[in-house]
Amino acid sequence: MRIICKDLTYSYDPKKKPAVYALNKVSLTINEGEFFGIIGQTGSGKSTLIQHLNALLPVQEGFLSVGEFDLSLKDKKKYKKQLKELRSKVGMVFQYPEYQLFAESVFDDVAFGLKNFFPNLNANEVAQRVANALNAVGLNYYEVKDKSPFDLSGGQKRRVAIAGVLVTDPEVLVLDEPVAGLDPAGKKELMALLHSLENGRRTIIIVSHDMDEVLENCSRIAVMQQGELVKIGTPEEVFNSNQSYAGLNLPVTVQVNNLLKERGINLNCNFKTEQFICDLERFFKKTTNN
Repeated sequence: MRIICKDLTYSYDPKKKPAVYALNKVSLTINEGEFFGIIGQTGSGKSTLIQHLNALLPVQEGFLSVGEFDLSLKDKKKYKKQLKELRSKVGMVFQYPEYQLFAESVFDDVAFGLKNFFPNLNANEVAQRVANALNAVGLNYYEVKDKSPFDLSGGQKRRVAIAGVLVTDPEVLVLDEPVAGLDPAGKKELMALLHSLENGRRTIIIVSHDMDEVLENCSRIAVMQQGELVKIGTPEEVFNSNQSYAGLNLPVTVQVNNLLKERGINLNCNFKTEQFICDLERFFKKTTNN
């Protein structure tokens, strides 16, 4: 599902004068199958933007379409008619999703959204789709389905929460700070999981303060500041633009690269850790041989 956003503008208090905009004329396109990152300091409009994608916030001004769904419709009846199907196709995983678990068993928690969106499914179909969702996030269905979600580890809880979104087979998966609170191993595992879910057609959108994770994993990045989109491009284009973004720390490899540049060493690399190390080794080998 392709996402097209043109001059999207939103205020939490539209009657206030002068108006204060959480989003101010934001225009961007996110293509089907992208692993897309949205970055910016707190209050920059990131969360406001993603909450528009499954109509948790309505379009006030501008245009927004998600696949075949026009979220700018002024006809209230037509607008409301599409919401249930839209929300089954655009899955939203909020920050610390494990805190949103509520059911007595993992099965019931994962099945909740499925039963809501597809009430005509029979018990066998529900069980199969719950099993598929849990297996997709690396959990053994038979081992965890009857357990209380509150008896699981933190990492397992987060996987269950993601399974509860995946169970409807969304075409767009939106995650707000997906690696927040995880140790380095947990971050690596979760990102590997998200890449495994792309499957060539599913679009993954992450909001993150972790610049290293965004650099390593995203095909393109949008930078938000004070409700405006100030930069969009590949990680290399965004982080190699010689532009500073308030409140954001550059990825470690970019910082090292900038220090090397100050000393006349230009690696001309793409900043991803493995490639950066290879380029650094190649440079020093060349220097040593000379």
